[in-house]
Amino acid sequence: MERSNPISRRPKAVALTFDDGPDHIWTPRILDVLADYRIHATFMCVGKAVQRNPQMLRRIMDEGHIIGNHTWDHPNLTQLPLSDVETQVLRTTEEIDRVAGVKTRLFRPPYGDLNDDVVSKVTSLDHEILLWDIDSWDWKGLTGPQVAKNILGHVRDGSIVLQHCAGPTETVKGTLEALPFIIEVLSESGFTFSTIPQLLHLSAYR
Repeated sequence: MERSNPISRRPKAVALTFDDGPDHIWTPRILDVLADYRIHATFMCVGKAVQRNPQMLRRIMDEGHIIGNHTWDHPNLTQLPLSDVETQVLRTTEEIDRVAGVKTRLFRPPYGDLNDDVVSKVTSLDHEILLWDIDSWDWKGLTGPQVAKNILGHVRDGSIVLQHCAGPTETVKGTLEALPFIIEVLSESGFTFSTIPQLLHLSAYR
């Protein structure tokens, strides 16, 4: 009689991440969907957006989601002096701490653009760089079905999915339309939903 493999029976996990928020239009709608399905996600937040929408950042925190740092105003870090890279990171971390009372460790560079100097600078500031393996391409203004296809056609156990929770209407509308369908299909396929700290066994905050 064969023994069952306990590892193979472990639920498949996927992490949903949302960049560029918070805002007061799309972020609350995405939070509503996540709440309906009782799913926690990871929100990589822009400092200026936090400054403009502090109550929404507190809602993200209060509803059990993870908050990370996505720079102050979304520049390409590889085109900045390292002193400016440091300012982008620390100013955002300080603003998040002021509003939500947590010192973030997770950091996502805008556009995923990095070089060795930027990596060294960010890690020296005690931040963990977070990228992704599935890009929804929602930032191209795709429809909900197109966004869903880009995710569901590539997802696997341990995937980190990039979507957005703020931005131009044509960008985030597709994300909002796709999200319930994505959650239901993945759930039916045996996936569970994790935050980044759960998935990667990292500390979210210092």
